[in-house]
Amino acid sequence: MNPLLIFSPLGMILVGVISIWIWKVKRNVSIKYFLFGGLIWFIAIVPKIVLDYTVTSKLNTWATTIYGLIGASIILGAYVGLRTGFFECGFTYLTFSKSNLREVSTDEATAFGIGFGAFEAILIAVPSLIQIAVLIFNPSLLDLLPPAQRQILEAQLNLPSWIIPAPIIERIFTLFVHLFTTLLIFISITRHKFSYFISAFLYKSLVDAVVPYIQLTLKPNMSPISIYLAEVWVVTMGSIALAGIYWTRRVLSEKI
Repeated sequence: MNPLLIFSPLGMILVGVISIWIWKVKRNVSIKYFLFGGLIWFIAIVPKIVLDYTVTSKLNTWATTIYGLIGASIILGAYVGLRTGFFECGFTYLTFSKSNLREVSTDEATAFGIGFGAFEAILIAVPSLIQIAVLIFNPSLLDLLPPAQRQILEAQLNLPSWIIPAPIIERIFTLFVHLFTTLLIFISITRHKFSYFISAFLYKSLVDAVVPYIQLTLKPNMSPISIYLAEVWVVTMGSIALAGIYWTRRVLSEKI
């Protein structure tokens, strides 16, 4: 077991905490806007979790049986992408359009988007942090697991230390994705141009649509190289989002 791997979830948590701290200090934005963003992320993730336990596994089995690995990855990609666009973009749109948040400043809308991504980074990392910490202090718990599950977990816990930055990098660029789509949706509300919402929906759906293919082809190998290759898509789309953040903030700064 490599105990240094605990720095991966710790780093993910820091991504969330530091991003909030930087924007709050830089723009003196109320913490409530970050909390609103985190709350909407949580609301959006609940139906996705419910679907994962009720629909996703059955759809995966059906698609793999009928269409094979590649066909299943395409079908699941469309399902996962549209699901993300519908829930994450949809709830964000409803929040801005049906509340006083539609009247916030650009900096406050930015805080909402940062909160959305930051709380995701934090809450995704916490279970992994707890798991690694518990097994570091009590490795005998591995013996209680079924052989197949134990083998997978041991492979994860024995990865080399240079894999530590991978999930941290993923969270940074995913945060950019969340912020960019939030600002697109905010423009859609404030400028009364639904095309911006459609752009956010399609972009965010595309980001997640590739995830099933990555999970089916790269991540099962559990090698450090395959894990970093799996992050290329997120880094690419996150880089586009970073450029988009500057553009959307410039659009929002223009007088109507």
